[in-house]
Amino acid sequence: MNKIKKVFAISAIFSLVFTLPSAALQIVYPKTPNTEVSAPSTFFVGNTSPDAALKINDKDVKVFDNGSFVEVVPLKEGFNRVIIDSKAGPEHDIMTYIIKRIPPKTLTIPEAELIEFAQNEFIYAATVKSNTPLRAQPDEYAHRITHLDRNTVLMINGKKGDFFRVSLTPEKNAWVRADSVVTYSTINSKMLANIDEVSICEDKLYEYIKTKISIAAPYKITETDTGLSVDLYNIKENKADTAFFKPDRTLKSLAINQISPDNKSTYFVELNHRLWGYDAYYEDGCFVLRIRKAPQIDAKQPLKGLTVAVDAGHGGDDAGAIGPTGVKEKDINLDIANRLKTTLENAGAVVVMTRTDDTNPELYSRVKTAKANDALFFISLHANALKDGADPYQKHGTAVFYYNAETVELAKTIRDVVTAKLQTKDDGVGMYSLVATRPTLPLSVLVEVAYMIHPEEYKLLLDESFRQKAADAIKDALETYVKTNCCDSGINHQ
Repeated sequence: MNKIKKVFAISAIFSLVFTLPSAALQIVYPKTPNTEVSAPSTFFVGNTSPDAALKINDKDVKVFDNGSFVEVVPLKEGFNRVIIDSKAGPEHDIMTYIIKRIPPKTLTIPEAELIEFAQNEFIYAATVKSNTPLRAQPDEYAHRITHLDRNTVLMINGKKGDFFRVSLTPEKNAWVRADSVVTYSTINSKMLANIDEVSICEDKLYEYIKTKISIAAPYKITETDTGLSVDLYNIKENKADTAFFKPDRTLKSLAINQISPDNKSTYFVELNHRLWGYDAYYEDGCFVLRIRKAPQIDAKQPLKGLTVAVDAGHGGDDAGAIGPTGVKEKDINLDIANRLKTTLENAGAVVVMTRTDDTNPELYSRVKTAKANDALFFISLHANALKDGADPYQKHGTAVFYYNAETVELAKTIRDVVTAKLQTKDDGVGMYSLVATRPTLPLSVLVEVAYMIHPEEYKLLLDESFRQKAADAIKDALETYVKTNCCDSGINHQ
């Protein structure tokens, strides 16, 4: 593996110098000379002398001026011999790889038996951690219906495999991992909550809608074109009166429906501006819906005083993707993150870093750091790679991922500004369920600046000026988003 020399300038600006490899042929991917692949092709990523004549299975392969190469190799079923031949003057290197193409894994796991409880029989349970997902099916990869706070009370009416079935209404069930809850006793009727009052208060950054409730009932929050819709389940009575709720700068209206026959109470929250982040939790006997106020900005310095959390992806023993000459994604990410920190601070922003060195903070702790510091934005920085079966010469460029509807426009703005300023290919804006994209507070996106395994983009990522341009472009995108939306009374964020 190639060595990476790092030079750290003793200043606020992080400096990173990447050395090029020696003339010897080196393969970065596949990682071993004998490997198995379940796709119809793989690709060879590596480096050799920049003036080498390179062939893979007698096919000429382009070598870039930094010695990088990437070549897609089709695979037949069974064993494939791949010979990599590099000639540069008197140097002649030959490597042989044996790659076995195997059928896609079709491991069949016997379906677990559904254990049905008797009618009107429930297990009283509660979630043991915050952000516990309720899923549509008893499957770890099934759609997430909602995320619940710690100690939310659930009525369980069945079990299948590692999941409990949760009764929300007589007609609507959800599923939760059994290890995400603590079970108490079996009861012969559903435990229902009473709501005594609803109040509104605020502080500098947030508006709070507080519901005084006897039991921490499950809930679902849906983003709408005008704000939020909140469903509280297993509610017997709601005494709240919405007549006294008056419009303010953030809340335009709050309507609370009468309890439905299926014991559901629905709140309709209409806002005067687009969503800038929200979350929900239980505190002191209240269900709290916290809504971020629109930032008040200086048109000349739109980011002044705003807090941005910057996350350098990977780190420590998690290298991320490896480029053709052996440079690790984690180092590229950290360098861009530090440059982004500087450019944001120069624009007046307050910056929170999830890591400042070669460490690997736990994923949820990164989000927790952003949230604890009341960040308005959470930007997770990465440099992309691909799986076997894809073509790096076709799939490359800048991509931005989001999860919640409130961040669609933010993701598009970052994509538009970054691709325009860096002249990278538009690799799209996509909805993707990731730890870094799921938070509803702060506004959270993941940015794939460029591809580590695309030789030309990899060369750009190794260029200090390009990394600086990437940081500047993301800062410009945040300024554009804030200026466009902070004073915009339109709240359709689709």
